[in-house]
Formats: sequence, structure tokens, C-alpha cells
Amino acid sequence: MNHVIATSLALALAPLAAQGSPYAFAERAPLTRLETLIDRTLPSLVKIHGASGLQNIEPYATGVIVSAEGHVLTLDLVMIQPGQTRIVLADGSVHLAELLPPEPRLGVRLLKFDPKATTLPIRPLEPAAELPETGRFVVSLGNAFRLAEFSEKLSACTGVSSGIATTGLRYRLADVAYEGRLLLTDAPNNPGHGGGALLTLDGRWVGLNARMVESTETNTLLSAAIPCADLRAYLDRWIRGIVPVPPPEAVADVSPGTHGIVLFDRGGRRSPPAYVERVEPGSPAESLGIRRDDLIVRIGDRTVRSCVEFHAVMSAHRAGATLRVTYKRGDEVLQGDLVLGASR
Repeated sequence: MNHVIATSLALALAPLAAQGSPYAFAERAPLTRLETLIDRTLPSLVKIHGASGLQNIEPYATGVIVSAEGHVLTLDLVMIQPGQTRIVLADGSVHLAELLPPEPRLGVRLLKFDPKATTLPIRPLEPAAELPETGRFVVSLGNAFRLAEFSEKLSACTGVSSGIATTGLRYRLADVAYEGRLLLTDAPNNPGHGGGALLTLDGRWVGLNARMVESTETNTLLSAAIPCADLRAYLDRWIRGIVPVPPPEAVADVSPGTHGIVLFDRGGRRSPPAYVERVEPGSPAESLGIRRDDLIVRIGDRTVRSCVEFHAVMSAHRAGATLRVTYKRGDEVLQGDLVLGASR
């Protein structure tokens, strides 16, 4: 009886074996618009494996092919180390990655593999110049939980674009130095999904998946992506050799603008609330009407909960910048525009 079953199974699988299929079933063609988008995009993504043995650090991630010369865009992760980072293409081939300089402000970096070392056609994705509308259906692709190995396919999660946010970030217990915008979605960024692609249903590549991080303002987990619109200058510089020329005023003064606010942040206390100790005469803060003992609670769209956060936000803006400042005076909440002055 067992011999009959084994013989029947062998006959059933013989046509597939003759075709060289690694699976015991024939894969059907994409049927829906969503399946077609995923099938068309998967060859443009890679699996990334890096240094292992680092405590609480996953040694795997995802990347997006962004040039025919073998450039791959991904997150700037600790596990990406020289001589220990490998790229796995959609056909399962493994390639040692060359590391290019990162972009610290956005937390991304480029890797590179030799396109001549593979017969797989290179299909780079073109980053979209615009942001997706809130409520737009999106598809997130990545190697969630390292489920895919070699030529196995990446995972796809679907959701909607929830909007754009700027917030302080925390990964595990450490703050994340990130100054850019985030494209929020409800398509989950599981471990390994970071560095993957976020796309709209019409095929636009609109974001590079971030890790699952927490907002320091709300203490909630975020599924988010770095907007491709914010990555184009970095890609132009390293792939196309296009170096943007800053305006003359930016060349003349790159130091932070002055505001005239002196905080109660001395005496050995760590990150006390941003209470004003004094306001310098003739300063932008005096012109705004800020006084001693006022509490700074928000600058622009960033919540300020400590003196450290106040200084971090202010240091990122130059002379001439106009910041919307929210502050408390007793039980009264006040707002006003603070125009930063030139550094002395």
C-alpha cells in the first residue's frame, strides 16, 4: 500500500521536478492588483545579514535596490559591519556588501554589491518625490522575523497611511538621534522589516521602513517609514554625484540661531523641566514676551519635556528661523512666534 502511494506521489511530482521547481506545487500567477504589485516589486528588494552575536540586536534586515550599479538603501544599523554584511538577492545568491558613508541625520546608509556577479536583472526602485495622502492604501515589504531565506519571498503587510509626524524616538531604552519626518502607517514594522519598501497600490515607492520604535512624546509604538521625498538628496549625492549647493546665507552662518532663553538646568539635576530662569535683554525671547518662571512645553510640533529636549530642538535651527513656542505661565497657556537671531 505504501509503495503504491509513494509511486503515485512520484508520478505526480515528476513534471514539476523536470521543470526544476524547488517546491512540490506549481506557483500560480498573480490574480489581483495587489498580488501583481508585490510580484513586480520583490526582485527590487534584498535580504541583509550582518554581524551576529550582539545582544538584543537582530542580525538581519531588508534593503531596496536603488541603482543599476548595485546600490542598496537600508537603515544604518549596528549589525552592518565591514566584512560581515551580506546581501541576498531575490534569486538566492549571496554577495558581500561594500559599505558607503551613512546619512546620520536620517539614519540610513547605502550598501553596494557587484552587479556583474549575478545574472539576475537589476530592477532599481525610483523614490517618489511626493508624500502619500492620508488614508492611502499602502503595502509594506520586508523580511519580517527572518522568515525568508535565500530565494524565499519576503513578507507583505497592508495598511493605510496615517499621516506625517515629527517626534522624538526611542528604540528599546535608548533615544534615537533622528531629525526628520516620519510617514506613519498601521502596516506593522516587525523585526527584520526595517529597510524594506513602503509602496502605494499604484506602485509608487513612498517610504523606507523604519524599525519598530517608540514615540518619546506618547510612549506608544510606531509603525513608520522615512519618506522617500526626504531621501532623494542623499541618493542623488552618492549615486548620481549631484551635490546640492547651499544658499549663500547658509554658507555664511551654520551655527544655531540665538533665542535669549536661559533655563534652570544647573545645580546637578538631570534634565529638569524647561523652566525659564531669565531672559536676556533685547533678545528674541524678550520681544516675544517670555518671562522668568515660564515653562516651555512645545516648540513647533515637538513636545519639550526637559531642558535637554529644549536645547536639542533649538540647536537644529539657524538664525532667521521662526518657531512657534508654546509655554505656560501659571495656569495660562500662551503661544507666540520666536524669530531666532544671529549668533554673536
